[in-house]
Amino acid sequence: MHTTYPSVTVCIPTFNQAPFLIQAIESALAQTHSNISILVSDDASTDDTPVLMKQYENHPQIRYYRQPQNLGISANNNWLLSQPQTEYIIRLDSDDLLLPAYTETLLNLFSRYPEAGYAHAAVNEIDSKNNQRRIRRLFGRKEYQDAVTALKAGLTGYRVAANICMFKRHVLHEMNFYKPDMNFCEDWELSVRIADAGYGNIYCSEPLACYRVWTDQGNVRASRKVTEINGAYDLYQNTYLPVYKKRNWSINPVKRQLTSYALHHSICLTQTNFTEDDKHIIKSLLSKFTSSKLLQVKIWLIESRLFWLVEGLRSVKVAFKDRLKSAIYLLKK
Repeated sequence: MHTTYPSVTVCIPTFNQAPFLIQAIESALAQTHSNISILVSDDASTDDTPVLMKQYENHPQIRYYRQPQNLGISANNNWLLSQPQTEYIIRLDSDDLLLPAYTETLLNLFSRYPEAGYAHAAVNEIDSKNNQRRIRRLFGRKEYQDAVTALKAGLTGYRVAANICMFKRHVLHEMNFYKPDMNFCEDWELSVRIADAGYGNIYCSEPLACYRVWTDQGNVRASRKVTEINGAYDLYQNTYLPVYKKRNWSINPVKRQLTSYALHHSICLTQTNFTEDDKHIIKSLLSKFTSSKLLQVKIWLIESRLFWLVEGLRSVKVAFKDRLKSAIYLLKK
């Protein structure tokens, strides 16, 4: 079914991802829903992005804007998402792809659940050469999730298969977009505020997009890990705790999740590219999350080189969950 309305803008933030950006744009142009425009915000890339974008300079559906200086993730996204006047906005990172039915499928679901603020879907996880690695799905997730359920479920993580979402434009404006001083967890934090405002969200269990995962992502820079940990701490302290207190909910689940987060992310201390100073900073940051003795024991295990036992068990758990999700999905079809 091809329709001309409602109007949709695919917003693509980019920084130094020229080869993948073209693929992202072409995937947006290939949508079965025809009333699509594309806006690219280049956060002052130093690669060939401006040169490659010249091929689209006369394209009626595409607008390209190059920021005069690097703004950072949140500021670039906020500028980008504030520009469209369409009814719906898709936020697509420049190394990811939309499958052709993405827009049409989610628009049909929005018409079924008008109280939703945003929609998302299962995705195909791909590598740098577009080879499919696996399908990412949400386990036990219903098609529609109300705001209260979303608030409680989101406490343990950003409940999307990947950060490729379609938003109602007025909801983004009501939220005032991303928190401007966050460059990590900003998408998760936004989803919490959307639920706090009373909006539910939609999930499609069919893969509608491709999410690219880099093979070296486990070997992140220490500065990036510090930014990630600070973002999560900000989210729990300044967004989730006020949400729970406002509703007179017990804050014990938030405290437990702070401990869980610190325990999970302490595994980064195994990275060989981190200096001793880096590790000291990260341990200090994680200690802000919890005073639990469990964190001290976990760090001792890591520093005693017994972490391989812990990591091996985690890998088995992840593989088992993936197989279980696929089996349940096939049984339900």
